[in-house]
Amino acid sequence: MTTPVETTGTTPPAFPELDAFLAALGRREASAHTIAAYRRDLTGFAGWFRDHVGTPCTLTTITATDVRDFRTTLRDTQHRTPATINRKLAALRSYFQWAISVSLRTDSPVTTVKDVRAEPHRPRWFLKRDVDRLVRELDAAAKPASKVRDRAIVFTLRHTGIRVGELVTLRVRDVTLSDRKGTLRVLGKGAKERTLPLNQTARTALSAYLAVRRERADSRDYRELFLGQRGPLNTQAVERLIRKYADRAGLAAFTPHSLRHSFAKSLLDAGEDLVTVQTLLGHERLDTTARYTRPGACDLEEAVGRLDEEP
Repeated sequence: MTTPVETTGTTPPAFPELDAFLAALGRREASAHTIAAYRRDLTGFAGWFRDHVGTPCTLTTITATDVRDFRTTLRDTQHRTPATINRKLAALRSYFQWAISVSLRTDSPVTTVKDVRAEPHRPRWFLKRDVDRLVRELDAAAKPASKVRDRAIVFTLRHTGIRVGELVTLRVRDVTLSDRKGTLRVLGKGAKERTLPLNQTARTALSAYLAVRRERADSRDYRELFLGQRGPLNTQAVERLIRKYADRAGLAAFTPHSLRHSFAKSLLDAGEDLVTVQTLLGHERLDTTARYTRPGACDLEEAVGRLDEEP
């Protein structure tokens, strides 16, 4: 029986050259979140290799057969999603491309290993009334000390469409506010920067939060915008925060990304063109944005609901 790739307790041994690879990512301005993800995926593979092959994991001993066996374990034994499997394969590809570039290896064992085919993913968005339910629950249930911050988080996600990973890397200096306009500077995937306009709802929420944030004695010690009791919030903390209010509001499968999806859908429904929405979301490919033009569950429900006859 194969040992699971990700174990608890002792950390599986990593590649001997892993730290050098991660340092190279840092020099290319990869985010701390990205570097941590690479470390987890590569140490997970190293642990699997040790238990499956029976020898330490080194650059020279890994073959394409090993990578295919790893993919099979993830898919058939551990039942990982295609997205998770393909992310781990992508980490291995990047690692071996780096190894080739620094002459530690002449070829990549991942070149001939195909990704797992995923079913087309349809974004799930929610209607404005659903987001309003979330906000009402937040106002009713949030502790006074965190209510202003939580509203700022929800309205920033809802009215800018940024990813939760982008939200937690925002710094105070990234927010520019005035009486009539405001902007948000966002560092997106691939270290690509974009500047987003802030509507009045987002400006009001952020202004209220910044006023409260300045009252914290330790706030000047942190450059990050959104703080918790122990310092800057991370993605997991924001996900828990949104899930807590969504559960209380009876919104199933509602996540921070649901607010991004709802933002995109609302813009397209209001008549904005695909290129504008693509730019706001930071999508590299237009067909990624085009997913929001297909009817979703909410659209179908509303269409059928319009056929209801008056009593």
